Amino acid sequence: MAKPISLPVWQSALLAHGCRLDIGSRTLPQQLEPVGACLCCTPNANGSMLPFNIPVLVGQTVTISWDDELSRYIVDSRNGKIAA
Repeated sequence: MAKPISLPVWQSALLAHGCRLDIGSRTLPQQLEPVGACLCCTPNANGSMLPFNIPVLVGQTVTISWDDELSRYIVDSRNGKIAA
């Protein structure tokens, strides 16, 4: 049997909570994928990524990492980095 993958607490918490995309008329769930020390997502529509409330574009890769020093998420997209 394969050993279960151990993820950092922040990744496990965000994966359990999930990210959604607010496109105005509704919200769509977004798939988060662990990639090294980050979580990545490629939105399937234009909108605002929740829970971070940042604008994203369809097909634009969004990378989420953790700032250990200040205990906060760092969301990196084509629009720049945002601390959340």
